[in-house]
Amino acid sequence: MIRIFTFLSLLTSFSALASVCENRGPNLVLFTWDGVRSSEFFKGTGPLHANQLPKSERGEIFLKFWSEHASTGMILGGQGRYRIGSLTAVSLPSYQALMLGQPTACTKNKNCPDINQPSVLENIQTNLKLDKKDLAVFASWNRILAAAAQNPNNITNGIYPAQVTDETMSPEMLELQSKGQQDLPGWNGSRKDHYTFELGLAYLKKNCPRVLWISLVDSDEFGHEGDYPEYVRSLRQYDDYLDRVITTLKELGPYGKNTTLLVTTDHSRGAGPLWKGHGFTKSSEKNIFLFAHGRGVKPQGQTKDKASSLQVRATMEYLMGVTPSAEILPNIMVE
Repeated sequence: MIRIFTFLSLLTSFSALASVCENRGPNLVLFTWDGVRSSEFFKGTGPLHANQLPKSERGEIFLKFWSEHASTGMILGGQGRYRIGSLTAVSLPSYQALMLGQPTACTKNKNCPDINQPSVLENIQTNLKLDKKDLAVFASWNRILAAAAQNPNNITNGIYPAQVTDETMSPEMLELQSKGQQDLPGWNGSRKDHYTFELGLAYLKKNCPRVLWISLVDSDEFGHEGDYPEYVRSLRQYDDYLDRVITTLKELGPYGKNTTLLVTTDHSRGAGPLWKGHGFTKSSEKNIFLFAHGRGVKPQGQTKDKASSLQVRATMEYLMGVTPSAEILPNIMVE
């Protein structure tokens, strides 16, 4: 009897979750992880830093992804096949290029101007006449604001340290947001990824946005600190987060089936002993990866196609029914 009750309770909760979202058209979730090397994504920890990790933490990192999700989508990258489009392998220039579909003059994170033209989010909003609540960005790093929108008032701005206080937030989300402001990491300019992710996922469940961007940064910060064990642990956490996003979309019924998920990083890191830095070391840090899943994506696993992060904007436009501004990523086709 207890097992039957538990099953019925879960079934009821899943049905309630699915019924919240109206099927208003195609949707998109962009999920970015900052400064994640392709080597850790595709191969795992490798021998160089093995002595820094307990044996239980060595080897493959994205276990859930490769065992449960890789074959259900399309993967670009590996052997230099997918590269950043910005002029330098630095976060803000890379995010600006991602949002604009073209490189900007920005080459660093500090003292770099905000984008001076509408981002892909704003272009989608204008063309589809979407409400502000339909385009949301939850980001750990404050400088994402300089890439997400020319006018931040056009989007739901959950970029640290901004706080969302309107009807899109539940009491639980408001409490989580407040805790995130108080429980800050050891570095400046961001909140911990835990709060950003939980806020973004809660927003997805409650508001069913047409476009949602969740941007995490702990991986890059631990990398710059030279803390390889924590860098790896942050990646394992991202593996779990990705699994939860995919699971949530499955639970959201027609809305989830009509959603495309794009997962990528802004830049890689230096090779070997140069792993802590990026931007002005070796060209390998420009080799990154992308995972596409859901609507418009043929399940095929890793491909040998060549592409660039500059194609992400046009792909987002195409998937949302807006005329693409440039060539889209390979293997994307909406029937």
